[in-house]
Amino acid sequence: MKLNVKIVVDKEKEEERRIEVPSGDTYENILEKLGINPVEVIVLREGNPVPEDEKVAVSKNKEEITITIVQIVSSG
Repeated sequence: MKLNVKIVVDKEKEEERRIEVPSGDTYENILEKLGINPVEVIVLREGNPVPEDEKVAVSKNKEEITITIVQIVSSG
């Protein structure tokens, strides 16, 4: 399955990648492949947050999906 990944560090810095995802992979597996710490981000699919342990699946009428990875910024 093909996956479009949009990584947002802040409003001024975005990066897009396209990766192949084996069947049964979770969103956490994707973060590991991309070298991203899951504690520092939120993964969105179609604008909705998804649990990192959820398996990535495509809809029947789609061959690929797009997720957005948003870096969490904390101060204090």
